[in-house]
Amino acid sequence: MAERAVDIIRGTMVESGAFADIAVVDSLGHIRYWLGDPERSTFWRSSAKPFQALPVILSGAMDRYQFSGEDVAIICASHGGEPRHVRQVVSLLERIGATPEDLACGVHLPSHQPSARLLQESGESPTALHNNCSGKHTGMLTMARMLKAPLAGYEKPNHPVQQRIRRMIALMTDVNESDLLTATDGCSVPTFYLPLARMALAYARLVDPRGLPEEIQAGAAVIAEAMRIHPYLVSGEGRLEVTLAEATQNRFIAKGGAEAVFCVGIPEKGLGIAIKMDDGSARTIAPTLGRVLEEMGILSSGERMALEPLISPVILNHRRLEVGRLKAIFHLHKGRLEGGVQPSSVS
Repeated sequence: MAERAVDIIRGTMVESGAFADIAVVDSLGHIRYWLGDPERSTFWRSSAKPFQALPVILSGAMDRYQFSGEDVAIICASHGGEPRHVRQVVSLLERIGATPEDLACGVHLPSHQPSARLLQESGESPTALHNNCSGKHTGMLTMARMLKAPLAGYEKPNHPVQQRIRRMIALMTDVNESDLLTATDGCSVPTFYLPLARMALAYARLVDPRGLPEEIQAGAAVIAEAMRIHPYLVSGEGRLEVTLAEATQNRFIAKGGAEAVFCVGIPEKGLGIAIKMDDGSARTIAPTLGRVLEEMGILSSGERMALEPLISPVILNHRRLEVGRLKAIFHLHKGRLEGGVQPSSVS
């Protein structure tokens, strides 16, 4: 079960606590570090996006539609609906001969508050382009084009696009396709219910794809590099993916998901990390991730200093006075967990 990971401190006293389950796995499936239950199952949500994008890359769309690294990053994104994000999505839609009306992700205001205010002040209404998943959905439309499949219904589980994605998720997580459990995500496509160790394995394979088929290795390298170099397009201003990249000179691949899921790939170590905060609140992800990286011994002193606002963030009141802080309190369990990633854990 989940272990206590973060104390929420007001003044000098603990007011609340957050619990987490964590898995750190290598590309061979060995669990190297963990907290709580590394085999805990939960929905992967948007942390699955690199693997939903991988079949798009393998379809030949990069050559046909002249994808740049920025294009690859935006189809892996949970973006903030900032103007640059919207322009990137529009550019892709135009190249594939589709329109915002073809996007099945739904409409919401930009999650980036300044962009939302700018839109409202201009008297404009949000469109599907501002949806944080519009890049992913544009990638799915691109794959439908490559498969010569209908654009309508591309989000449905039985559509050829989603079937391709399902097979890729099964491959990268080493789960039998028939055992994959799904529900409907916030943007209407299938989301996958998996043990954290399987998510971490997929991220390890994304950054260390040795042993996978050559075309998968090539596609994984394209996605990992695009996400590493363009974290702003993967997320947005002030987001954890960007702050982590800025503090570590783009060393890692990172992708958050709803309900406090966060995954990281560490290329130099061939490791994947999957974190799930038990209460679904994102506010304690940053100190939890910071402690994980510290415990693994992969942060330099300079990186540790740069990440201090994330590792031990302060709590401000409405007058901007410091009234408390968040403090990670756990130590990872270390060593190979007996048996590694267990096939029977997906049930």
